[in-house]
Amino acid sequence: MNNDIAYVDAEFRRRFIDEAGRVATIPRKDIYRQALLRYATSRFEARRTYTEQEVNFILLDIVDDHAWLRRMLVDLGYLERSDDGRVYRRIAT
Repeated sequence: MNNDIAYVDAEFRRRFIDEAGRVATIPRKDIYRQALLRYATSRFEARRTYTEQEVNFILLDIVDDHAWLRRMLVDLGYLERSDDGRVYRRIAT
């Protein structure tokens, strides 16, 4: 398997994303889960803050289990969350 990020992201889009831009099945392989996180992160603007409700709304456009995806984005450093959980921000990459 080619581990080039652009290749993996393209393969992820081809295999997991439907015509509406939604992911029906969460990938089992970590390499594709990372692609899912990059895909989800691309929906957030840099230097903008979001409420939890706004984050949930954006993520529901991608997957049904938005809470899981939100936790993964925060836990793996794609989004940062304020200590009180009210504000989210995309981490610059």
